[in-house]
Amino acid sequence: MKLVRNLIPSFFICMLLCTAASASQPGTPDELQVFQNFAFGWVVKLNKNHIKGFSHMEVLLQKDGKYLARYHAISPDTIACKVKKTSAKSKGMVGLLKYIETIYESTGISPQEACANKFKPVKNIRITEIFSNSGKGWR
Repeated sequence: MKLVRNLIPSFFICMLLCTAASASQPGTPDELQVFQNFAFGWVVKLNKNHIKGFSHMEVLLQKDGKYLARYHAISPDTIACKVKKTSAKSKGMVGLLKYIETIYESTGISPQEACANKFKPVKNIRITEIFSNSGKGWR
C-alpha cells in the first residue's frame, strides 16, 4: 500500500511533464500522447504483475541468520516515450518506452520484520521496450 501511495503522485507529475513535452514536439503530438497513455498503462500492469514485484516479494534467509526482503518496482517518473514513423509504405509506427526498474531491499531478524522495515533502493536497471502500431493499436 505504501508503494501505491508513493507511485500515484509520481504518476500524475509524470503525466503533466510528458503532456507538456508532447505538445512541444512537432509532427506527432497526438500519436505521442496515445503512446504515452498506452505506456503508462503498461507500466502499471508491469508493477502489478511483476513476478518479483511488491505483491510477490522475495524473503531470503541470509548466512548471518537475518532475513532479506526484496522487490522490484518501476517509478512512473522514470518513463520516457518516443514515437517514430516506419519507412514502410503502410502507416506504421514504432514506439520506444524507456524506464528504470529499481530493486528495493530491507532486512530484519524475522521475515515479518524484513517486510515491515524501511526498504532502500539498491540497484537501478535501465530498460527499453519497443512496441509497434500498424493501425490496430500498440502491441
